[in-house]
Amino acid sequence: MICLCGSVSAAPKTLSGPEIQALLPTVILDGDQTRQIFSAAGATTYKVQGRDTYGSWRVDAGAYCSQWPPAREWSCYRVVYDPATDILVWVDGQGRETINRVIAK
Repeated sequence: MICLCGSVSAAPKTLSGPEIQALLPTVILDGDQTRQIFSAAGATTYKVQGRDTYGSWRVDAGAYCSQWPPAREWSCYRVVYDPATDILVWVDGQGRETINRVIAK
């Protein structure tokens, strides 16, 4: 289980910018046929069906944001984490959720 220092309860919570920044470089996210790895320097690798794609990530206004070339736009998501189940959920601006299992590196 990943520890978010300062967390008192094990209920799902929306992570703050500093919590996102601290968590992502320490974990691997497994989704439905996907895997994503984050570096502390802002690089990310996303593997889907055996193929790697490379992008960038950052925290902006308390949200996780990613950019995947050749696109220049950044997409941002609210991050909800449940330490009891090690589930992390990206929530986009329309409320759509992408569910991932958190694995410590």
